[in-house]
Amino acid sequence: MPPVPFPRELAQAISDPNFKRDLQKVIEIGKNIWPEVDAAARKKGDKGHLYARIAERCHLALMGVKMAASTGGSGLTKPGPAGPPQNPPVMHGMMYCLGLVEKIVRTDFRAGDMARLAKLPALLKRIRHLLRVYYDFVVGGRQHSDLIFCDWDSMLLVALMLHQAGLCFQLEPLRLRAAMAASNGELEKFFLDDELDIGLFRQTAFVLERYVEADPESEDTDRMAAGDVEDAADDDLTAHVMSWLLGDVLVAFIMEDENTGSSDSRRWAGKAMTRLVEWSTSKTIRTTLGDALTDAMRPIYWTPSLLVRFSHAGGLGALFGDWTNSTCRNLCEDILNDMPEAVWDNQTPASLAVVTRELQTKVNSEGSVIAKTPIFINAFLNMYRRHSLAPFHAAARLENFDSPVIFYYLSHRIKQDSLPMLTLQDWLDLVTTYIDMPHSTERRYHWSNMTVSARWDCMELYGCSAEGCPEKRELRRLRERR
Repeated sequence: MPPVPFPRELAQAISDPNFKRDLQKVIEIGKNIWPEVDAAARKKGDKGHLYARIAERCHLALMGVKMAASTGGSGLTKPGPAGPPQNPPVMHGMMYCLGLVEKIVRTDFRAGDMARLAKLPALLKRIRHLLRVYYDFVVGGRQHSDLIFCDWDSMLLVALMLHQAGLCFQLEPLRLRAAMAASNGELEKFFLDDELDIGLFRQTAFVLERYVEADPESEDTDRMAAGDVEDAADDDLTAHVMSWLLGDVLVAFIMEDENTGSSDSRRWAGKAMTRLVEWSTSKTIRTTLGDALTDAMRPIYWTPSLLVRFSHAGGLGALFGDWTNSTCRNLCEDILNDMPEAVWDNQTPASLAVVTRELQTKVNSEGSVIAKTPIFINAFLNMYRRHSLAPFHAAARLENFDSPVIFYYLSHRIKQDSLPMLTLQDWLDLVTTYIDMPHSTERRYHWSNMTVSARWDCMELYGCSAEGCPEKRELRRLRERR
């Protein structure tokens, strides 16, 4: 296999005298803010009156946006195209609708005004519509007459007001039950049945990504084209902003079923669990929703009984994913170290594929040494005890020349050497050999695990200066036979 050189573009960027200074500045900002973000992630909002609890739970959202804005900008800080809101707000505009939602959820419920609660579905649909109008304009330049109703100071305010409404429902379930009863099924449809509005660009990006992943002959140019569409779609935050409300309410349904167990609660909780597992374990949807979903899911993570239910429904990989990449990664690390072993029961090939995918991502981002941590070793042991090498083989098939080959190495060694792998120490010893493996041996593992298409990609991207390169000769022979 040819050597992999240092990427030319990165070398040029690093040679820029401003690169080191700018990078160091971003790192220092992140270091200074991160302790506050981590502390906010651990706040449960379980003491004091309702609005104090809501404020405590919203602190993580504020800190997360502060960190994003300080280290490179955040789409949530942008004002609406209609300018700052008027006083009073424009009727049927975004701030008008949000103000009514806040009043209905907080005040009218206390006054027993059920007629007001019945207006929630229409208001929430209007808010979703205005978000779609705005982001169709931002991403695709599409003009719409309703742009004049997009009258917020910043998108962060919109997200926070939705977040607060969702937390009202979650932290005081009587409000949620009353709203569901007053809506004649409309809120159930909105929260639990309506498709997530991800937008045309994201839909296209999803289709292209699936096509590229499913085609064994796809080339690097195909992946780059899919990446360009995905980059454009990243500016569409409609689903992300709505998820500040939707995530809180989905978790509220699951928590409510834990406490009441009525027939309606069971139906709502079942739908909510299915939706939450889908959103949190789908790589593309999870990227779309971002930390808003992680924020909402914290009560599931820190409540052992809920975590076991969520894991048995297929969501265990979401916790590993949030440990890999989220503002709650330290919290998730603590939970992964202390979670009940029962979470590993009732796993399916699909749910384990998400776990192994996130473990691969963690190794890719932090280096092979991370695989010696107790979280990795415990995951390997529990998967192997219950499913033998099946999840390792499945994960190995997804590894390629620019990703770690940890699952291919582990499954190959266990099978070749008939290793027992019965204890944590057995796994630690084997993982240590992976970490200490010579680079030349690792390259051979990479090469032998590649598809023919991936081998050609490797050759074309990195080349080979060796005379009579055996790998290139083998590929040419295969191409001639085809």
